[in-house]
Amino acid sequence: MSGLLLLVYMLAFALGCMTLALAIVYRLSNAMRWATYFIVCHASLLGCMMLLALQTLSQMFLSGIAYTIVSTIIASVFLADLTFLIVFIPYFTTWVIAHPWRQPYKGLFFTLAAIYLALGITQTMLQIQIIDNLMLLLFVFVVGFCLVVMLKNIKSIENKTARASAITIIIVSTSMLPAILLGLFFPTLRAMLFGVYFLALSISIMTFLFMEFVRLGRNNQGGSKALELEDLEQYHITEREFGVIQLISKGLTNKEIATELGISANTVNNHVANIFAKTQVRSRIDLLNVLKQSW
Repeated sequence: MSGLLLLVYMLAFALGCMTLALAIVYRLSNAMRWATYFIVCHASLLGCMMLLALQTLSQMFLSGIAYTIVSTIIASVFLADLTFLIVFIPYFTTWVIAHPWRQPYKGLFFTLAAIYLALGITQTMLQIQIIDNLMLLLFVFVVGFCLVVMLKNIKSIENKTARASAITIIIVSTSMLPAILLGLFFPTLRAMLFGVYFLALSISIMTFLFMEFVRLGRNNQGGSKALELEDLEQYHITEREFGVIQLISKGLTNKEIATELGISANTVNNHVANIFAKTQVRSRIDLLNVLKQSW
């Protein structure tokens, strides 16, 4: 059983490293803040897989005082990593759906992280199964809560790439959460299920990133790529404002834009004013220069 478990962990760790590398390359080629936060989150989960693999190795090859010391160190780092994730995953979720990280959720998840840390320390000293189950339920609650919030607000994610990535994570996580909950009734399967979950998540995200690289490659064939909403993420441009920007870049006047979009000239004027404020420019020429830098 230990050999199979180690195989799953090592495979999950290897694929997780490949996914992390692809995410870093994607972030370097696309200055998107959500990708930075995703890298932090994925790296933390990858660290958990590495620690679980090391723990399995120590069980197989160490004994006595050496095993106790190594196991304690690994368990402490693993606990710290999961405690961090209990705070970071909700923060990442609220950032992606463009909802501020505010009270009462901010206080709630910091409190849950403190409770999880206290339970983990108690479990390390006493080794009581019910405490282990409570820790699992708490972590699943945090992940489940974030999945529900993300699903509820999926349409508010303006960045199409981030939205597609969020949908991928929701599908994989929702399908795996019931299986992980089986660990409450079959503790021997718990470690294996964590490895399978991370493996499935890494494969899904890796596939998505490969498809995204193919899409970007096609856009770059035969000349410069077209301006996309994602290119203006740093300015928090909405889809409607992006439509106005595209028409501005074609040289249309505000009146012509209003006719093209079927809205009033005053509405276009408001959109243009908001675009100028967000990009901190004063004229269309300055705006077009900013667009060229973002292209």
